[in-house]
Amino acid sequence: MSSVPDNLLLPFGDAPPPAPLPVAPAADGVQAAEIRRLWLCLHLPELPLEVMAGGAGRTPRVVVDPARQRPVVAFCNAVAVRQGVQPGMSVNAALALSPGLELHTREPALEQAALERLASGALRFTPQLVLEADALLLEIAASLPLFGGAAALRTAAVAEVEAQGHRVLAAVAPTARAALWLARLHHAVLLTGPAHLPGVLGRLPVAGLGWPAEVQQALRRLGVTRLGECMRLPRDGLARRIGSACLQELDEALGRAPESRPAWRQPSHWQETLELPVETHDTGLVLVALRRLLDRLVAWLRVRQAAVTALRLGLQHRSSPATRLRIGLLQPGTDAAHLAGLAAIHLAAIRLPAPVSAVALEAEETVAATAAAAALPGLGYDRGERIAGLVERLRLRLGLHAVHGVWPAPGHRPEHAWRVLPVPPPGRQAAGEAPARASRPLWLLAQPAALDVRAGTPLLGGPLALERGPERIETGWWDGDDVRRDYYVARDRRGVRAWVFRDCRSGGWYLHGLFG
Repeated sequence: MSSVPDNLLLPFGDAPPPAPLPVAPAADGVQAAEIRRLWLCLHLPELPLEVMAGGAGRTPRVVVDPARQRPVVAFCNAVAVRQGVQPGMSVNAALALSPGLELHTREPALEQAALERLASGALRFTPQLVLEADALLLEIAASLPLFGGAAALRTAAVAEVEAQGHRVLAAVAPTARAALWLARLHHAVLLTGPAHLPGVLGRLPVAGLGWPAEVQQALRRLGVTRLGECMRLPRDGLARRIGSACLQELDEALGRAPESRPAWRQPSHWQETLELPVETHDTGLVLVALRRLLDRLVAWLRVRQAAVTALRLGLQHRSSPATRLRIGLLQPGTDAAHLAGLAAIHLAAIRLPAPVSAVALEAEETVAATAAAAALPGLGYDRGERIAGLVERLRLRLGLHAVHGVWPAPGHRPEHAWRVLPVPPPGRQAAGEAPARASRPLWLLAQPAALDVRAGTPLLGGPLALERGPERIETGWWDGDDVRRDYYVARDRRGVRAWVFRDCRSGGWYLHGLFG
């Protein structure tokens, strides 16, 4: 047996390893630059229970594998274990020990969906990721400098999975097969040196490697219970006893044979449904479920460096058609709190026809995210984003047709120099926009108002003092609305600035607008 390596960390987690590895609490002695391949395995031993609604809690629950000919307990929670229920036990025996036991049929589709959600979040640690039936395999060698080493990266990855409500066992090894075996056998170790693989793997029990039952039985007849004892057998004789497939796995674990594992690719379209524990009319509970979906969406957007411009929300009912809402954004968004606020305004404006049993969310439209710098670090939204958020909330509360943008249009006549258009995102100019004129007031009268005149001076609560002008506007002969006007900026006795003009044909004075 080889000596204990000095680059292993103590096991962590609540569950002690079944065959403890004597490890030293020393730091990893291998430099990151020397590591060519390194795999982190995140094993989820209770995934079939965790994906069930109410899988945790104080009620004894078990998952029954329908693939078995005789129904037996495949997984059980800690409450059921304390009552004597164990995996492999018949369902009748389990019910005899725990009459209040809840039985669930295993749902592989839910497990796969949960694994893919976790994989989307794990892509922030590495782009090379492999999905196993009960684990995630991350190739992390190139990511070590970004996270401060293998130990820090492992801690961050475990924390992210645990935050999603999953129990996780993690191991790090130079080969994917070795990391998977170590994690499944609850050996939460960190091994970066490939030279130590034979000594570490040699202590693993053969019974926990997932090899066929006939292979394990043949090895037991030889008195072989540990992987190290297999390694000491002649290779030709070992191949005859365990077969070429198991021998290939052993070579892969030791780094003697290349591993071929298809990398997982994140889907290009995001859509998820979350079942509610109970049906409810309370939109507050619906928003809690929706916030969980939005957090998952934002994680997906972050990995893809994208932003969402439109969402589809579906509230499913058991006894009536689903209630469907579309949430359009004025500006691409990636903030879960902002998206939840828009959804809350939508929900407050509708009446649910029946209790909600599930919430479905779909990213209908996404675009590439663009980095927008704030005025100072830490200020959050910039001015354009705040304006966009305000307009979005107004449109939701008042209606899409109640909020418009006013944009300049090419033309010299003031009444024809602007138009009402839908509000575009901040920073994007409307089609046909004309440059703004500094001498134009923002408040124009719907129709020019005639002014009284005394001694040739227009009156507005008293004589007006003409400060600037005239500005001749003579146009419109081609469309039947011919105008000939001399415009002036004037001020009344209270200091209010007005925009007035004299009609060159009639000689009359008119008020056309007021300055702010």
